[in-house]
Amino acid sequence: SKLWNDAHKAEDVTPAVKESLRKLQLDYLDLYLIHWPVAFQPGSMMPSSSEEYLPLSEAPLHTTWKAMEQVKDAGYARHIGVSNFSKKKLQDLIPKSRYVPEVNQVEMHPLLQQNELVDYCKDHGIRVTAYSPLGSGDRPPTMKGENEPTLMEIPEIKAIAGKHGVSPAQVLINWHTQRDVAVIPKSTSQHNIEANYKASNVPLDADDMQVISSLDRNFRFITGTFFDAPDKGYSNVYDE
Repeated sequence: SKLWNDAHKAEDVTPAVKESLRKLQLDYLDLYLIHWPVAFQPGSMMPSSSEEYLPLSEAPLHTTWKAMEQVKDAGYARHIGVSNFSKKKLQDLIPKSRYVPEVNQVEMHPLLQQNELVDYCKDHGIRVTAYSPLGSGDRPPTMKGENEPTLMEIPEIKAIAGKHGVSPAQVLINWHTQRDVAVIPKSTSQHNIEANYKASNVPLDADDMQVISSLDRNFRFITGTFFDAPDKGYSNVYDE
């Protein structure tokens, strides 16, 4: 599960995880993540104005993380990590931490390969998990940009899929596992869930990986601009 942005104050983190455990009817979580490096006022699910944000000075990430460490110490979560954290944010957080985040869950696909971030995480023992590996096509229309690319229609991806007799989705998924990155495709179809699982058997070769590496253009489906509140210290959440 994840800590939502309205519970970033240190005193709110443990109550938040306890509430998640109550709803899930569990004694502990295997993994608990800070969802975004952005803090809202308590009780605000999605701010409509900057007044609903907490300034960074009131909820700096390292104090939220210290409370996450206490969650682990108390046994409410066996593992703790972060999501949507840039290399810059990790570099700032780690020296102030007792526990290095065990996971960083970020958007990743051939159009957004984040090689520098992946290398940094691997060097520091942080497992990377890729979300939106197929393009997150089920997002609400208000979260979509105009003329967004469709990952499964990229000619190079389709050509690789045809070469191996598999689906473009399977190529996209196994590209991550070939890079030693965990990947979490989403589906409600039994057929697609089974096909996604079998993607690890797709034999991508060095030529395939080289072709895919050439597709990187730092394109994000989840732009993060919906969190821009410069007067509270939030702009360009990914530090790009």
